[in-house]
Amino acid sequence: MIEGVRAHVRTPGGRWLLAILALAFVVRVLAVGYVHPNPRDGRYDDSVWYDTTARHLAAGDGYVFDPTVWKTADGTRIYPNENTLSPTALWPPGYPATLAVLYKATGNSVNAARLLNLLFGAVTAGLVFLIARRLFDLLAAIFAGATIALLPAHVLFTTVLLSETYFGFLLAATLAVFVYFVLDRDRPNLLLLVGLGALTVFAGYVRGEFLAYSGLLALLIAVHLRQKALLPLAAFAIGGAAIVVPWVVRNEAQMGEAIVGTTGSGRVAWQGHNPETDGGASLIATTQLESKFDGLSRKEIELQSNHEGSRMARQWALNHKLQELALVPKRLYRLFRSDESGVTWVQSNKPWLGTEGADRLIRVSSFTFYGLIALALASARLWWRPRDPRFWAVFGIVPFYMLIFGVLFIGDPRYHYAMYLPIAIFASTGMAALWRMTAAQWRDVMGGRSLVALLRTFGTPAP
Repeated sequence: MIEGVRAHVRTPGGRWLLAILALAFVVRVLAVGYVHPNPRDGRYDDSVWYDTTARHLAAGDGYVFDPTVWKTADGTRIYPNENTLSPTALWPPGYPATLAVLYKATGNSVNAARLLNLLFGAVTAGLVFLIARRLFDLLAAIFAGATIALLPAHVLFTTVLLSETYFGFLLAATLAVFVYFVLDRDRPNLLLLVGLGALTVFAGYVRGEFLAYSGLLALLIAVHLRQKALLPLAAFAIGGAAIVVPWVVRNEAQMGEAIVGTTGSGRVAWQGHNPETDGGASLIATTQLESKFDGLSRKEIELQSNHEGSRMARQWALNHKLQELALVPKRLYRLFRSDESGVTWVQSNKPWLGTEGADRLIRVSSFTFYGLIALALASARLWWRPRDPRFWAVFGIVPFYMLIFGVLFIGDPRYHYAMYLPIAIFASTGMAALWRMTAAQWRDVMGGRSLVALLRTFGTPAP
């Protein structure tokens, strides 16, 4: 096996893979070295949740809600009369559980968590290189991997203890296994499919919406294998169940309900489907929803808010169909209105960057993001392969996330993070085409000689 790895490294593809990994690693080292928001510095954002719940897990307290850590920018407690830990299922447990293992080994080291994020971000670029190479060719793969390695928002998210970087890694790993070892095989290994099912569902317990994507992957397995799909689908389902069942059993035992997803889904649904919604996030809507259950325990508030939020969102959507249709473009606009999230989550309520620097970074990030989308659309004929299930496994991410956050929940630039992967992969075909055209024109102008050959012949220009 070692000899096989060494032989692969000596190939052009192997050398380029190492170069992409090195580029992504170095860029993220520089970013993390310069920008490192600390979830323990009094800020009020999602990183506080991930860090706090991970520390409680590492300490053996279980997956709990800690009301004492939530404070406004001036230090005022949000839950001033609550001091008791309570079991929770408010957010997916995957990222806190992973951090907890690291915290247990390192004494709750935030620097260790940053290093883990850094590694996940760098490896994601390598996995994107591999996916693009399987779908297209080496040149496109180089551009795809380099795009993720250098993409401003992808790099910036690495610096914050949020679930995006970890999820991006799991998403890329899931799709890489899928396109290499499932959709390229007439008889995929059943044990591998068990592992793939577990990996897919675990990714869904890092970013909850991704649980539903396992259904599309199962459909692609069925389409690819047809009458031979029964056992592979069963293996895929067994792997997924191995992750789902412990979570459901835990919730039944500690929350009193067999919750498959999270108790946060009802709140988010109500934010997106209510008389005052503009299609985006609303802490006011969540606060008003929770206030209906004042006097109950934190656990009961969580459970009842989930049920009531889901019920009211469904009822409002059914009773206001025209308003719902009008909200879809508003949510989609919020989903794509900029690529600012990598910067804004670094800033949070404890800014690391000055206002001018942050604005400049947002412009650069958004320009890059829109440029990649434009290039991907312009080169669609190079990558549009509707008869290839491998294509749908990757491309499906885009319409899936547009459906989830453009129709079902709320729109926000943060939620298009998963789309970086397919956008980079498909835009890479346009980059490769432009590179080849430029190279061909250069050879034509220079009589078939490359720039290197020209310099060797006439020497380098004088300074």
